[in-house]
Amino acid sequence: MATGKSISKTRTVRSQLGEVVLHLRQVQSAVVVAVAALKQQNCELDEDIATVLQRSVADRIQDQIDRLEATLRLVSNLDRKR
Repeated sequence: MATGKSISKTRTVRSQLGEVVLHLRQVQSAVVVAVAALKQQNCELDEDIATVLQRSVADRIQDQIDRLEATLRLVSNLDRKR
């Protein structure tokens, strides 16, 4: 019975991590659209703002997505070994 609970917890963790990754991808998409819009306006200050958004937000979000996906792979591997 303990194994069943453990597998259930693993699936819950995987599900929650998957939801976080999905949410981060949606936020990242919004930032990418904002960056593109600012660059398209071609105003000097807009380009600077776009660069800050890209480097400070979008790139950091991608780093977190990569870390979460690696964690998801680890959880999946642990689940398979059971």
